[in-house]
Amino acid sequence: MIACKRTAALVAATFALLLLVLAAPGLASEPRPGVSYPPGADRRLVRVVAALERDPLFVDPDLSHALGKADRARLKASMATASREFGTPVFVIVIPNPRESESQGRNEALLFALRERLRRDGFYLMADARGSLEAASFNVPRYFGSPDPGSPPDSERPLAGLAGRLVKRLDESRTARTAPPTMPNLWTPPDPFGQENQLSTPEAEFKSPFLLGLLLVGPLAALALYWAGRGVIAFGSAGPRRGSGKETFANAPTKPTTRWLRRTGAAELGRLRRKLPEAEGNRGHTYAASAFDAAQILYDEAGGDRDRTLDLVGVIVLARQGQAALKHQTATPLAPCFVNPLHGPSHAHRVTPLVPDRRPLCASCAKRPAKDLPGQVLQVPGPDGPRPHHKVPGVWRDTAFGAKDKDFVPRVLEYLGVD
Repeated sequence: MIACKRTAALVAATFALLLLVLAAPGLASEPRPGVSYPPGADRRLVRVVAALERDPLFVDPDLSHALGKADRARLKASMATASREFGTPVFVIVIPNPRESESQGRNEALLFALRERLRRDGFYLMADARGSLEAASFNVPRYFGSPDPGSPPDSERPLAGLAGRLVKRLDESRTARTAPPTMPNLWTPPDPFGQENQLSTPEAEFKSPFLLGLLLVGPLAALALYWAGRGVIAFGSAGPRRGSGKETFANAPTKPTTRWLRRTGAAELGRLRRKLPEAEGNRGHTYAASAFDAAQILYDEAGGDRDRTLDLVGVIVLARQGQAALKHQTATPLAPCFVNPLHGPSHAHRVTPLVPDRRPLCASCAKRPAKDLPGQVLQVPGPDGPRPHHKVPGVWRDTAFGAKDKDFVPRVLEYLGVD
């Protein structure tokens, strides 16, 4: 059977090689397309900011039909009420936001750009030509969590009832619980204006692209496909992997960067956010909702601060525990691996050379020799260099990310100063 699989893989590699050779002239001679913005596209930021300095409600002329005179009066009244209760300015922007714009069609990026140029904190709310709503709060003393994305109820008439939807979003924001003011982070900014094409510089065209494909691309592709084929064969013949079917992340880094933690935390929060609305009646819903609230506050407060690495680890742990609570319908999801909480939930308890007593370990660490465990410990930045996470004083060491404290989420909320 294995011999047949190997033969099949090599035949597939040969066939792919022929296709690459035939396609090589086009691959070698055609420059890669780049994104180009119209000249002066960022000038609209200057125009919108100038208008917002005069009036906190900006309606682009292209969307003026979406809000009548009565709608604008109603909206301004709601904005004024929200501003008084927040103690900060409230800005509402109704504007098209195409992909060709300086924000590359990303509403959140546009709000961050406007705040940066306006240099005023506050609650920013916008609607685009598709009727999508986006909000961003800058040093507003409220915890807004992750509200509904704000898609229009009628996709064929996306701007119908826009004033009512904007007022409703403002009213919902006013009822949000009070919390310390925080500054959000734009995790992935748009490409710098005017530098997009530098990322896709066209390759020089060879005089003989066919020979280039035949002599260079073909053999390299064949070699890569050959080893890929062998990898597929090995995977198919090796049987189930260790921990297969379990929620483990054994390849998590031992010295994660702040960027990696932010990206992973955002992804895990997104997964939990999408699952919560459909989990009413699930026995794990209460725990999952509380875990989401705590994780979202942590994520917002920690930002990209290198000194708050453990807080970002806590974001990932809480979001994953919330997902596990829903998946297994339990109010007591498993504590994470003590060696590295990023490994995922524990599956066994063992005495380790790290601390005197028994601790929960993931499936991967539970099977490792004891002498290898110190090399797998999560390390975080410290004043004298990296240090093991379990030696850093604070809520994470005290609770062991939930292994030593049944009231893990309330302890985290207490740490955050949230009632």
